[in-house]
Amino acid sequence: MEQAPALLPGMVQRYRGEPMHCDQMRLDDARDAPDAIRDAHTVVDEHIAGVHCTWINPEHRANGLIVSLHGGGYIVGPGAAHWGWVSTLCRDTGQAGLLIRYSRAPEATYPTALNEVLAVVRTLDGPWQLIGDSAGGGLGLATTFSLRDAGEMVPTAMVLSSPWLDITMAHPEQAANAHIDPMMGIPALDHYARAYAGATDRTHPHLSPLYGDPTGLPPMLITVGTAELFLFETRDWKAKCDAMGTSCKVIEVDGAIHDFAIMLGLMPEATEVLPAQTAFLADHRS
Repeated sequence: MEQAPALLPGMVQRYRGEPMHCDQMRLDDARDAPDAIRDAHTVVDEHIAGVHCTWINPEHRANGLIVSLHGGGYIVGPGAAHWGWVSTLCRDTGQAGLLIRYSRAPEATYPTALNEVLAVVRTLDGPWQLIGDSAGGGLGLATTFSLRDAGEMVPTAMVLSSPWLDITMAHPEQAANAHIDPMMGIPALDHYARAYAGATDRTHPHLSPLYGDPTGLPPMLITVGTAELFLFETRDWKAKCDAMGTSCKVIEVDGAIHDFAIMLGLMPEATEVLPAQTAFLADHRS
């Protein structure tokens, strides 16, 4: 992982340096599905409940559905890695995929993205699963909190990569990894968190799921690296789930960086955890 800054200069610049203007941050976005994804899968763009979404292999819908929420600090994305991750999981599980291209900050503050995701998933028939990375993982938990609290159908399982569980950026142990995380820094993330939260207290569980109640949530699998800022809040979330009797399996990978699990073809650790993610989804389709 020592070569991460050289391999991922754009991500390092976005999240570890000085806060950037959103237009500059979005230069590397792959808002539309890359050609390689369109060549390998059936890809259909559709507006659902007024929200821009993209189906991957919709002909496999009868086998199940993976709803994908991309990361990017609530500011950017999706990127090529997000498309690669969801398409690979669709291929390996034989399911359809639905990537929701929610509105981003600073143009759209909370709760816009959450309301958009809820509007989309409320149109779905039959069981579905949820994957999300970083901010997308936090948004996925916020979505599931909302559905549970409303007595509605929640996903049958969640697979989360390095989820952003506490956007207050005030976790007391976070500083321990601040000097070894090669990709993310507290000041930049704090800036983006404020942009997304707007006037809402950042301890609200829909913004920082760590402050929420995991009771009644579906089984979840979380991957996290020991060289990233979000390690400690993930451990706290796991302990909270265990105390409440909610199934939460965490795979910690020694020396791995933030969001390594979605970097297929770039990080060998992503290939190593992929079978566990695929098996978890396959085991919890309904």
